[in-house]
Amino acid sequence: MFDLGGWALSVGSGVVSAASVWGLSAVARPDGHAIGHVRYLTYSTPCKLLAAALVPLSILVVYAMAHAPAKHIALAFVVTAAFLAVMLFVVYQVFFVRFGYDRNAIHFDSPFLRNKKIGWDELEYVGHSNVLQINFLEVSGVGRIWCSSFQNGHRDLGRFLELKAEMLLTSED
Repeated sequence: MFDLGGWALSVGSGVVSAASVWGLSAVARPDGHAIGHVRYLTYSTPCKLLAAALVPLSILVVYAMAHAPAKHIALAFVVTAAFLAVMLFVVYQVFFVRFGYDRNAIHFDSPFLRNKKIGWDELEYVGHSNVLQINFLEVSGVGRIWCSSFQNGHRDLGRFLELKAEMLLTSED
């Protein structure tokens, strides 16, 4: 028999998830935060609140895993480990990574790579992760710099990179 309650819950959670992603993208301003001539990509307040909410939510997920029936403990462990990995990645990116750029250099700061200023000639690749649904810059000496569409300044960075690529292509001719 068809379970209308389960179906409605599934559709409802999908709609809420899609609306959340759309809303987080919609609140991102096209321009980043400028300090002098450097444009920084920053997360909006709703993104910061969501990232902060993941921390206590992860405690609930761990608690649920600890109380899972023995026959479901392996699955509960995998789901919990994935949730914790995502939570750590999001909290790290939102609160501890700082990325900016100007005409001459990429400015990057994180707990692991303190205050790096790298010339644009060190940019190796611009790409998109289909798994994470996020853009990235691959930079020599830094690695991947993740650039979310939820960040203020994301669209300006895209336009800047397009202009930078055009300038490089025309200078090679």
